[in-house]
Amino acid sequence: MNGRKHILMGVAGFLITVSPGVEAQVALKYEENRSVTWQEAIGMYQWLDSTYEEASLTEAGWTDVGKPLHLFIISRGALFTTQEIDQSGRNILFISNGIHPGEPCGVDASLQFASELLSGHDPYARFLEHTVVVIVPMFNVGGALNRSRYHRANQNGPDEQGFRGNARNLDLNRDFIKLDTRNARSMVEILRTWDPEIFVDTHTSNGADYPYTITLINSHLQRHEPAQANFLSDTMLPWLFDAMEKTPYPLSPYVWSYGRSPETGIIGFMDYPRYTSGYASLFNTLAFTVETHMFKPFDDRVRSTLHFLREMLRFTSTHQSEIREARERAWQQRMNRTRFTLQWKLDTTRFTMIPFQGYRAKTKQSKVTGHPRLYYDREDPWKDEIPFYQYFEPVVSVTAPQSYYLPAAWSEVADRLKLNGVWMSALPADTVMDLEVYYIEDFNTRTEPYNGHYWHSGVTTRKVRQQVQLYAGDLVIPVRQPAIEYLVQTLEPAGYDSFFSWNFFDAILSRKEYFSPYVFEEHAEMLLEEDRELAGEFHQKREDDPAFRSNPYAQLRFIYERSPWSEKSYRRYPVYRQVP
Repeated sequence: MNGRKHILMGVAGFLITVSPGVEAQVALKYEENRSVTWQEAIGMYQWLDSTYEEASLTEAGWTDVGKPLHLFIISRGALFTTQEIDQSGRNILFISNGIHPGEPCGVDASLQFASELLSGHDPYARFLEHTVVVIVPMFNVGGALNRSRYHRANQNGPDEQGFRGNARNLDLNRDFIKLDTRNARSMVEILRTWDPEIFVDTHTSNGADYPYTITLINSHLQRHEPAQANFLSDTMLPWLFDAMEKTPYPLSPYVWSYGRSPETGIIGFMDYPRYTSGYASLFNTLAFTVETHMFKPFDDRVRSTLHFLREMLRFTSTHQSEIREARERAWQQRMNRTRFTLQWKLDTTRFTMIPFQGYRAKTKQSKVTGHPRLYYDREDPWKDEIPFYQYFEPVVSVTAPQSYYLPAAWSEVADRLKLNGVWMSALPADTVMDLEVYYIEDFNTRTEPYNGHYWHSGVTTRKVRQQVQLYAGDLVIPVRQPAIEYLVQTLEPAGYDSFFSWNFFDAILSRKEYFSPYVFEEHAEMLLEEDRELAGEFHQKREDDPAFRSNPYAQLRFIYERSPWSEKSYRRYPVYRQVP
């Protein structure tokens, strides 16, 4: 111990005294099927911070449970600011743990990873010359504090684990666009500040049974620019899979079965921006989700994650310049791109054959229900090549405008744009502009809430040019900026994870003005006499639609909605596009 610090540190009621000469421990007990608590984890990181000059533990934000969100940094030469790190030319390997605290493999693995790197006992420590490691010890602090033996019915240990939901019972891995939680808002600010080259999120999976201890989701190739997609597919992924093959824990792509079980093939995960990896890749970060297998012993799950983190550090360091060059080219490509895909669907006609090991899926009679049930026979293992369906087709695409205009009234959206580092300015005076305007034609809405929202999908729009009244303080948002992909995905209403999809603009979906049939009769009669086109449409619909013909109110509403009295703001999407 170098005696650099002699302090009494307090973290949300958990105290640890650190003094020169005291041999504190990074005391992990995963071999005993035990994962550290949040308090224990922070205490251990505090000890590392007090012991090593090249380590720093900071409070980088807040969480919904009222506890801080910590960040642990390992940096040669004690370079702890993003400016210093950028000037040094080092890459940033960012590791986030405990987004689902019931899946704590990465929590324990990252502690051991950090301890071994800083002690110098790990030969992988030499790779810190070219890479700074940034670790979130526990993202979902509220879920981590809610410990039980009974949160994960499908999972083999540890003895206790945290809960999937945070203090507001929200899944943080669905919150990276809507930002309902203080956890996610803090994390977004952290990611925009650190802007890592590589991002790793650690998880444990549910699903099929198979021999692999660890599987991997990478940010989808088709959501990356060609420079990074090619680097990822041709260099990085083959290297990682080969490196893990040399450990006790060979790696498989994430097992999302195409049919009932993996024999029929597996699907590449399309990580939309709601997810951590999907959000990170909006900013040209190469993002990975590690999924250890639920049935494997907890100590093996921790060790497999530790091996992966080591190999990721080695790759990030030995390919330092290639990673940065691919990202720089990707930024050039993104800034020059005009078309953006908002929604994808799986292409079932294209696949790659990959080697896979599995257990034969079989059926037997349930002792509980008496009906047939699926099981995997571990006494009947198999090896074969299976289809890997990793290609998707664009379903909805859009040409990006020069700028978006957002009225200041929609402050909840503006706040989220600011958290994401979006460049924007306020109009200095009232003005009228010729802009593209969307009208929401149709959409589907979930009948039950999804992560706190009644999410919209299947959005269709009608686009027109209009003279739009804007006011001083309304926001002008240029599109050609580092947040370009984020802006298009969130501000285009048909985006899978747009702000419209997440209910931020629901107020436009209901009328505020109405008509009384007995009063509007005279207006309707006059409109039909004066507007031959309207009269033609009206009479044709009466002829073609018996239900319409038999419904007096529907007929009057048809005329009202096409009259000057019909409110112009109804279903008019309040984000406007400036185009040439």
